[in-house]
Amino acid sequence: MATCSLVLDKRVKLKNNNYNLSIRIIEGKNQLYLNIAKLTEVQYSHIFDKKNMEEKSVEFRHECIKRVSQAEKIISELDFFDRNKIKTKFFNKDTDLKNEQIFTSLKLSDLFTRYISENEHLSFRTIKHMEHSRNVFLRGNSGISITEIDKEFLVTNEKKRLRKGTSISSINSNLRDLRTVINYFCNKKKIIPKDYVYPFSAEGYKITEYIPKKYVLSNKEIEKIVNFKNFANPEEEFARNIWELLYRCNGINFADLLRLRWEQQNGKCFVFFRKKTEKTRKNLKKDVVVPIDRKLELLLQKVGDRNSKFVLGFLKEGYSEQNFDYYNRKLRKQINYSLSELSEKLELSVPLKLKTARDSYASVLKRSGVSIDKISEMLSHSNTKTTQHYLDSMDLDTVFEINSHLI
Repeated sequence: MATCSLVLDKRVKLKNNNYNLSIRIIEGKNQLYLNIAKLTEVQYSHIFDKKNMEEKSVEFRHECIKRVSQAEKIISELDFFDRNKIKTKFFNKDTDLKNEQIFTSLKLSDLFTRYISENEHLSFRTIKHMEHSRNVFLRGNSGISITEIDKEFLVTNEKKRLRKGTSISSINSNLRDLRTVINYFCNKKKIIPKDYVYPFSAEGYKITEYIPKKYVLSNKEIEKIVNFKNFANPEEEFARNIWELLYRCNGINFADLLRLRWEQQNGKCFVFFRKKTEKTRKNLKKDVVVPIDRKLELLLQKVGDRNSKFVLGFLKEGYSEQNFDYYNRKLRKQINYSLSELSEKLELSVPLKLKTARDSYASVLKRSGVSIDKISEMLSHSNTKTTQHYLDSMDLDTVFEINSHLI
């Protein structure tokens, strides 16, 4: 729950012994100062501490109270703590003019901004990713127009980023965001000139169809992980337990475990939707059904928090998307660090990370003779083609075995 308060911000001293009079907004670890006036310490004490009753002082206090109420109203209308949106809504003197400029602008930065603002269904993570993609294409030319985005620009951008060591997957994800924005303003809003040559046409730039080759842990390595007991510290044990919990929960992502609730336990199963697809998948939405066997029950006893509504106990009821993103990134970083230490200790062929739990789950089922259809069902995939991607992975023992046939 965010709180708004009026404070004399003494972090930076201004000219003539002035400080910013600010509305301080606090939500969890997020903090934002909205500057509304400049006062000296003597003036602040005179107006607010001593409650001076001169007409100007009274009017100023009332105006400040109205600005605090304005900030509280803005916060209450937002789904999550967004600094830029709060500032834009609060300092709205030139909002109409800026909106008009953005509405008619063909600048790439403005089109990304407008797309994000006009599509309220976008998740917090999607918005952050699109903002990152926007910045990628603005580097070196912040005022670039959409009409300057052509095949040559995209090819040059790709080559430049590849030389810097950027992965193909990252480049493709940014290009898909750019294509989405261009399609939106070409086909839906129809504001881009008709003579504009669409850069992603059949004759234009093609986003590489790239599926990175993954190598997975062998069954023996997975046994070493789940049977390990000589932990260096509690953090290492917690990290291993979380990895095993993901593995035994149908290989779900950490984001799904983080927001998993005890109330989603239905008899001897957990039943829930994957966070990744709950908003994007329109058809064939599938529940994830995780059977709670004895091994899973023991893990839940170790890491579960029965005093919380959430299985892991890190989230609180009514959490914002930004809170979720903060805990998700923070915990993943901590856990993956401990897993990397464990990975070296066990001398694994593939670095142990949270994301490998899903690949390990699918691979073990495949090696055990479970059909692709059934594996796809357990992974909650929309089709078996997606599942095949997981099953195309190979462990390093297999790679060496294949090449052992060479003369």
